[in-house]
Amino acid sequence: MNKKIIIRAAIVFGFVGLSFGSWLASAANGEEARQSIPVPSGQPVSFLQFISEQDGKLLRFRFLTPQIGTAFDYGAVAGDFQALCDDQVMPAIATNNLEPTQIVLSMSASDIPFGEDDPSVLQFFEIFRPENGLCIWEEF
Repeated sequence: MNKKIIIRAAIVFGFVGLSFGSWLASAANGEEARQSIPVPSGQPVSFLQFISEQDGKLLRFRFLTPQIGTAFDYGAVAGDFQALCDDQVMPAIATNNLEPTQIVLSMSASDIPFGEDDPSVLQFFEIFRPENGLCIWEEF
């Protein structure tokens, strides 16, 4: 990973933490904060990781969603992707003057390292493109 991407990742990661500030500030400890991102399904969601690729044109935002596959199936959480993109990702992009052409959001039942495949861990992915301050879903 080159220095520019690391710096940009640190900036965005720092802002993502600030944009999630309302739920972070209200939590008494880190575990409570991790379970507090509001989404339409009501499932527990926490931010895991931001990754910038292709010189910032592709941004990945990873979220931990431990109840997918048990209490929540894809149909129940599909709307959460749009909410996360609109309410969390787009403000981080705007504040940090990033100009991605593609945004990949992922939900994972467990915190596994990026790029590793674990057949026992359910993951959901959705792709969006930013357009006029909005997240536009892209079927893949």
